[in-house]
Amino acid sequence: MLKTALRDELIAAAPGRVRFDEPMRFHTTFHIGGPAEVWAEPQDEQQLRRLLAVAREADLPVTMVGGGANLLVRDEGIPGLVIHLGSPGFQGCRRKGNTLIAQAALPLDWLIRQAQKEGLSGVEFLAGVPGRVGGAVRMNAGTHDEEGRVHQFGDVVDCVKVMTPSGEIRVIPAGEMGFQYRSTRLNGEIVLEAELRLTPDAPNRIEERVKQLWAYKKWTQDWSAPSVGCIFKNPRGLLPDGSKIPGAGWLVEQAGLKGRKAGGAVISPAHANFIVNVANARAADVFALIDEARASVKKKFGVDLELEVQVLPR
Repeated sequence: MLKTALRDELIAAAPGRVRFDEPMRFHTTFHIGGPAEVWAEPQDEQQLRRLLAVAREADLPVTMVGGGANLLVRDEGIPGLVIHLGSPGFQGCRRKGNTLIAQAALPLDWLIRQAQKEGLSGVEFLAGVPGRVGGAVRMNAGTHDEEGRVHQFGDVVDCVKVMTPSGEIRVIPAGEMGFQYRSTRLNGEIVLEAELRLTPDAPNRIEERVKQLWAYKKWTQDWSAPSVGCIFKNPRGLLPDGSKIPGAGWLVEQAGLKGRKAGGAVISPAHANFIVNVANARAADVFALIDEARASVKKKFGVDLELEVQVLPR
């Protein structure tokens, strides 16, 4: 239980934007998760800096949450301060030459539409990818198209503006971000905005590519119930017979787990790398399926599946 004085300081740091024991199921695309001890939605950088200062002084752990699109929150919830950059003050997008400067809370579908409107190509691959710019930076969001080409967010990032836990503003060049498959070097820094290098193109051609990618995603993925998209990273390497691993979903399917249920969660019959929440699932249900998939794939193929979904608390 937080002391009254600390509660008052948090409320004063972001007036009207702080709540206590906030159910995280309201803030993830999985619709799963126990309560955040403190939930705060700062309206601007000044409020964000004040919240960080209060937490630092009180030795209160800080967790950043974006659109909740790649997030599995444990049933016991998240201790400390959970900060969500979701206000209009963090959703801006402006053009500078052939770049777009997109703020962290901007939804990815809004980014795609703005780029199309400006006649700038390079983010079409994000069609059908849920989430926001900040999360796309932190996780180096990516996908592959119908021709098997891999696209990652880091490929179009020029630099990233962040706030450190101490409240300092820094601009990090893309070359220092350490973009890798579903990861970066960020460690505690809060993404505020990203400058994206794009290529001029006709809006109608951009629109057509977006439509094609959307159609491909709808055909290959499961949109029937709440989920977080892919649960596991696609493993690299070879199978025991020397062939390339087709992907995590293929491994789980070959292990015979499509349609496997645990409580209200199901390994999707449409895409075995998806787990869907069909009946008020708990995080424990999802973890049960994750553990079974890992054990079965390891036994059948000798491959260790690594989580792509982010688990909180870690």
